[in-house]
Amino acid sequence: MTDPFENMSPAEVAAMAKRLEFTDEPVDPPIRTGPDTDPVLIPRSVKMTYDLDKACKRRAAELGLSQSAYIRSLIERDVAEGKAGEQRPAWVRDLLGVIARREHEDEHRQAS
Repeated sequence: MTDPFENMSPAEVAAMAKRLEFTDEPVDPPIRTGPDTDPVLIPRSVKMTYDLDKACKRRAAELGLSQSAYIRSLIERDVAEGKAGEQRPAWVRDLLGVIARREHEDEHRQAS
């Protein structure tokens, strides 16, 4: 993500700051600086064994995902499944469909 203030002159930043109204009210949700379609991704450190890391990288590559996207998809699926009875967002249903098709293809290849 690029800095939204990178191409602004000091005068433009000062003019923008003059228009701001400061209060003690909490901001919820956090202010986003990027387009609404780009979610803010927060880095997390995950510790795993060497063998699990290798298997994770291999499985992510098989699915055409980065290792980070693969781990995120597993967490998203678990969170979605944990909300029994709640309607899943369309993107979660689509992602689960892709994963299920890939798993089915893998099983079919192994059985051949």
